[in-house]
Amino acid sequence: MAYLVTLDVFSGRENPTWVIPDSEANDVRARIRETGKGLASASPSDILGYRGIRITPIERQDSEKEPLLESGGEADGSIYISNIPELEDYLLATGGSLVEDVVSRHVKEMLAQPNLRNSSPQMAASCPPCNAADAPAYDPGFWNIPARQPYNNCYNYANNQATNTFAQPGRATGRPITGLSCGGVQPSAQSDGLIPTANFSAPLAPGKGWYVALVIWPGVDYHWYRQDNVGCWSHKPGQTAVRNTDNSGNRITDPRTCNRGGYTDFCTYMNTGRWARIR
Repeated sequence: MAYLVTLDVFSGRENPTWVIPDSEANDVRARIRETGKGLASASPSDILGYRGIRITPIERQDSEKEPLLESGGEADGSIYISNIPELEDYLLATGGSLVEDVVSRHVKEMLAQPNLRNSSPQMAASCPPCNAADAPAYDPGFWNIPARQPYNNCYNYANNQATNTFAQPGRATGRPITGLSCGGVQPSAQSDGLIPTANFSAPLAPGKGWYVALVIWPGVDYHWYRQDNVGCWSHKPGQTAVRNTDNSGNRITDPRTCNRGGYTDFCTYMNTGRWARIR
């Protein structure tokens, strides 16, 4: 029985994945079972950046599915591993060269400092005014269900379109991103119909859309936020749940100033709406 490993680390891009072959499967199962049944209820951290590792059994016609845990886990036999640094480090090593060096270094830094992955709720902030008549409501229940959550990313969420395609800037309009930088992503979003704007204070009448913001983990990934109708901002990091807090557990009053982890480059605010074409 082989296993598919998914490193849960990106927001805009597809997460790195690799296969642990049959020859190493027994060792993987043994190491996982040593950690106990607590793994069955593990969940991703509420942050941008490395959150955990998912392992899913790969079914084949000539072999039976071998569960990773004697009981528990998800319907497809997969489990999520988080906050078990020794096991996570071992699984990271099985990815070898399939994991970019900069990503591997980031994961190891997070494993060495567990507090970086565990944001604690802070005092509620006062939200700024929302000046966009069409700004969506904060409705995580729509996005955080099995039929949508794994298949829609931050770009889907910012544009309020659940395409189930893990949408990429420029893919729908024939202008894919050229690099993981502001200059490599922003023109692709503009091709999809998004409009750069200096801030989020100008009134947007009905039919004129709402405000979003683009940030970059230099050379690694991109991420989008959107302003909701309450004035504060929310986001959806990759395949994980929608949330309205930053990496410190604070409500997001301005994506330019919030704790974004490794997404250090703030690119621009933009104006999007129902007219945007994404895929």
